[in-house]
Amino acid sequence: MGKKKNKNKVSGAVKTAAKTEKKLANKLKKELANLGEEDIAKVIAEIEREEAKRTAAAEKVLPNPPTARAYASLTPHPTNNELILFGGEFHNGKQTEVYNDLLFYNAANGTWKQVKAPGAPPPRSAHQAVATPANKGELWVFGGEFTSPTETQFYHYKDLWRFSLTEKKWEKVIAPNGPSPRSGHRMVLLGRKLFVFGGYCDDGRECKYFDDLYTFCLDTREWSKLTPSGRGPTPRSACVMLPAGNDSLIIYGGFSRVREGRSERAVTHPDMFRLSARGTGWTWRTLGAGAARAGQAAAAPVCSARAYVFGGVADIEETEEELRGEMSDELKVLDLETCRWHPVLLRNASTETNEKTIQQATEQTEQTEKEEITVVTDEVFSMRLSTKAPPPGAQPAPPPGAQPAPGAVGGAGGRPGRGAGPFGRMSAALAAQRSQLYVYGGVLERDDKQFYLGDMYSLDLHKLNEWKTIIEQPTLPDWFGSDSEDETDSASETDGSEDSEVSGD
Repeated sequence: MGKKKNKNKVSGAVKTAAKTEKKLANKLKKELANLGEEDIAKVIAEIEREEAKRTAAAEKVLPNPPTARAYASLTPHPTNNELILFGGEFHNGKQTEVYNDLLFYNAANGTWKQVKAPGAPPPRSAHQAVATPANKGELWVFGGEFTSPTETQFYHYKDLWRFSLTEKKWEKVIAPNGPSPRSGHRMVLLGRKLFVFGGYCDDGRECKYFDDLYTFCLDTREWSKLTPSGRGPTPRSACVMLPAGNDSLIIYGGFSRVREGRSERAVTHPDMFRLSARGTGWTWRTLGAGAARAGQAAAAPVCSARAYVFGGVADIEETEEELRGEMSDELKVLDLETCRWHPVLLRNASTETNEKTIQQATEQTEQTEKEEITVVTDEVFSMRLSTKAPPPGAQPAPPPGAQPAPGAVGGAGGRPGRGAGPFGRMSAALAAQRSQLYVYGGVLERDDKQFYLGDMYSLDLHKLNEWKTIIEQPTLPDWFGSDSEDETDSASETDGSEDSEVSGD
């Protein structure tokens, strides 16, 4: 008889992996000790315990606007003329601070208030939030990430939270079979279900992108993983996802890293897809491709067949081996029924123009005079649209004699202090509340530096005349990071931070 096999025997590969894991853990402990940092999981657990001790909500009006940040959520209040700002992060090149403050902006009087409520979530950025008028108003928050001050540690969440806007109380919703930990994902509300798509997770050794799709029923409080038919989006984060009615959604663009052998290649996606309900199932449909862009902010007004998309970053090829990220300051409108893009042309902008701009505008106008022009009207606003829409990313020229749209600097760097509207950026927060569109914060990349912004603007969607500055950005924040491109590249190879700015949105 042969020897009986030991079912509990551990293979050499498993032993090697265990040893490697132990060595990495010990190395991390030493690094944290040298930096004076605690283990990030312990920090988060302690924060959650402290937040749970709060017994009653406290409100206070803020004397100053919120601090600069990116990767925050800005959500229209479902019943009041307010905006809800939650979380986000700020990085100055040396340290990162992550927030869990819950702030309300009153659009009528322009004031901010902070609400500290019992059982609040731990700090996070690159999460997603959705509000619904059900049960007198609810805010739902899923996922995101927490970063240690030195960005030595990253923690990705898979938790789901509900905030009652009337009771002013947080609830951590425990439900099995949900998405894995992630940030940079997208979440929208269709009917009574939350739809969560994509995102990424970086454990310090591997960065994984997702293309999975989950739903959470607000009535039964159950997660379900969808497996639609058809070819859907590849794994990605930092994309645009918009609800189109109660039975479909649209996904456009995004960012990911694709492994090719032993190396990785950064990919900014240009494609667009529609997910639609078909009988008892769901189906993906490819809608073509436009400009490759990631980190855009998107918002859809209630009861409107249009959505707005602002900013983002696009890869500009300088050589065959080098790409440069260019910040966009474009504001475009997407017809959610036809999935066609249209430029938003402001009627009375106050920015100075020149003869070259007028000449270019005249040439474009003469070229498009033959196109059929339609006027689209709904309860929010009217817009003059050309039936021949430019592709995503195309920069429209204003009509002859008109001033160029505020912030139209070609997405190449921005103009702090001029008060002419939002300049180019990525990972900003965008929200449409009643007849107003709001832009807050984001990241401006310039000379290998990432400046986190704290400015805020509004645009009347009915008048479409000019941007109004709510919070001014007089100067860029101080930057304490390295100015050396070589040092930046070296650091990114060790801590995976090279793509964190885009992929984390």
